[in-house]
Amino acid sequence: MLLREAVNKKIEYKAQIPGLLVSCVLCLLSCVFVGCATVSAPKAAELPIQKFYLNNNLYYPLTEICRHFKIDWDYDSFARQISMQKADTEVKLLIDSSVALVNGVPLDIREPVRVHNGLTVVPEKFRELVIDRFYCRIIPQASSEYAPGYAIRKVIVDAGHGGYDPGAIGRTGLREKDVNLDIARRLAHLLEAKGIDVSMTRSVDKFITLEERANIANRARADFFISIHSNSARSARLNGFEVYYITDKVNDYSRALDTAGNADLHIEPASFYNTSLNLKATLWDIIYTQSRSRSIILAQSICQAANRNMGLRILGVKGAPFYVLKGTRIPAVLVEVGFVSHPSEERYLRSGFYRQQLAEAICEGILNYSRQYELAGLH
Repeated sequence: MLLREAVNKKIEYKAQIPGLLVSCVLCLLSCVFVGCATVSAPKAAELPIQKFYLNNNLYYPLTEICRHFKIDWDYDSFARQISMQKADTEVKLLIDSSVALVNGVPLDIREPVRVHNGLTVVPEKFRELVIDRFYCRIIPQASSEYAPGYAIRKVIVDAGHGGYDPGAIGRTGLREKDVNLDIARRLAHLLEAKGIDVSMTRSVDKFITLEERANIANRARADFFISIHSNSARSARLNGFEVYYITDKVNDYSRALDTAGNADLHIEPASFYNTSLNLKATLWDIIYTQSRSRSIILAQSICQAANRNMGLRILGVKGAPFYVLKGTRIPAVLVEVGFVSHPSEERYLRSGFYRQQLAEAICEGILNYSRQYELAGLH
């Protein structure tokens, strides 16, 4: 009897071994492929901080939340704006607004930030949507340096001109619209091969208004808008490659005020449409300011790649009030790939090989920019 029990226990133990091995293997695989694990912060109800109910909505003092999670913060009493910073994540809030800007991206926190008994208080959804998501503690487990992650997830590629609008025409008849479309298609394919979602304002030879191009970019909720153009000048000697961003001569606040009256942030309507026009304008002002700085950095990255890969003469990164840039509400650049009015560049721009090189240089500039932001955590 004892022998039978011992044999049964031995068989039972052996039967458990495969299950244990599978569990161990799965655990090891999760460590290798996940790269890091996040430990969620305690639930709102567990926070050892004061709570308020305003209009039946749960609120927390912002100063206590920042102290609890060791978040740096600052308050601009004139603009009624709160800035929070920890590591590479920045959050901006406005008193009486229910929109939080997380690294420049608007997020609906359902209820507005309030001042209660002299304290700035934030709704429970802010705690859940912002703090839990962006300020959770991270435990590194395995290196992920080989993971091909890109901060840019979606790009709008715009081929300038088209249809009955040929754009600039070279001395031997090369039409800008054809050059732009070919390079834009090549760029789109290259970006898609890297896992980036791409939409084109036009993929065939047709006319699209500048306003509609900007609207396409705004509706798509993309990370960047890239407009491809070819240059022209009265002098046949002028040649080179340049990239434009929206000039700071276009007043951000005026632009923001105009946008605030005619646009939304693609979030829950109830939260944004109840916000005053001035608050909306302030939010758009912040977004436009951050968009311009990102546009300049991307423009510089594209110019560097074009110079490094092709040895092109770089005319620089310049600001200009192009409508297609002014009308977009996301970071945007306009790339002038060369001069069809220059004999040599017109000849080069006729070449499919040369156009492919240009597309690859622009793509590399975009990816280099994106990797830098990914490493910095500026998603």
